[in-house]
Amino acid sequence: MLSPAPLPLRELPPIGYSTNLHAAESVAELSEVLARFAGGLRARLGWERLGVDLRLGSRAIAELAEPTVLAQLRRTLDTHALSAHTLNGFPLGAFQAPIVKRDAYRPDWRSAERLADSVALIAIALALSDAPMVTISTVPGSYRGFGAVAHDHATIAANLGRWAAAAARAQRDTNRRVVLALEPEPWCTLETSWDVAAFWRGPLAEHGATAATAALDGDAQAGAAAVREHLGICFDTCHFSLAFEDQAAAVARLTAAQVPIVKCQVSAAPEVRSPSSDPAGVAALRALAEPRFLHQTAAATAGGSLSKVEDLNQLEACLARLPHADAVRSHFHIPLFWPEKAHGLSTTINDSRAGLTACRAALCTHIAVETYTWSILAPDERDAAAGTARELEWLLAND
Repeated sequence: MLSPAPLPLRELPPIGYSTNLHAAESVAELSEVLARFAGGLRARLGWERLGVDLRLGSRAIAELAEPTVLAQLRRTLDTHALSAHTLNGFPLGAFQAPIVKRDAYRPDWRSAERLADSVALIAIALALSDAPMVTISTVPGSYRGFGAVAHDHATIAANLGRWAAAAARAQRDTNRRVVLALEPEPWCTLETSWDVAAFWRGPLAEHGATAATAALDGDAQAGAAAVREHLGICFDTCHFSLAFEDQAAAVARLTAAQVPIVKCQVSAAPEVRSPSSDPAGVAALRALAEPRFLHQTAAATAGGSLSKVEDLNQLEACLARLPHADAVRSHFHIPLFWPEKAHGLSTTINDSRAGLTACRAALCTHIAVETYTWSILAPDERDAAAGTARELEWLLAND
């Protein structure tokens, strides 16, 4: 039986941009930037509705426990014709702080704090959108750089199962579905499609379902259904490029493992091809190193050998371990329209196209661009707005 063809992007829930590019932690700050930037962006594009991948950290989550504050944020969204059918609950701390680095992954899914804030996002998501399904992207377990303690897959899976049970109870009350979308990322518990498939078939099927069952009054059928219906993946095309995965094959592997792909963040990574013969390109990549975000960096050969380092300031060590690398890439989100060899760098945009096409064929409908590095690439907000508009237009034009 043939699978249904994906709908054109124009017929899906509105595509959008991730608001993690804004330094907005309080609800007041977020409301102001939604009115000014997102509302202006929608008007600039001439769209009836604009999607916002609405990033909410711990401060905003706490403030939104007050019903009047939650209602005011919803009015801001409606006034400016913005659709918050997907939330970004990944970084809970200040994401545009002067230094973020590893803090982007704290607290992780081993912690009660991560579980509590993420459960609170269920009611917030349902209040901010009327969509039948809303999604929330989140940290993919923990960060391997935290050491051996980060490899507690059983605790991570159990907490995810508890979250799924809370989402199942919300669905009983509202007849609407909230899905938590773990976002595989370099150096994390879930980094590759192989990691995700193994976690879904192993720890999540065992410890996650057991915890969900316990939270749902011992109903094993309900526990298994909660995990199946309320947990999925946010497929970030930049991140899968850092793993040097064939993105169509990655989507096929996830689908075969019955992992729902419910959200796709479309971005690209900078790349230097044949770095041993392109010192100017290597220098241009090195120049992107900066103190705010982690830029995990990886080199690969055509035969599949990999060399990985935690940050871009370790680029030389990465290449020294693999002197005949065919390419080196870094976790630095660049715009979709980045021209080939701009500033001496190539781009993984062909990977991004393949990943988006495969996600859409898997019937993923929540799609956003996620160039949160505009604060570095274009510190003037007018340039960031122009660049974001251009990315969204690029996405529609390349459908």
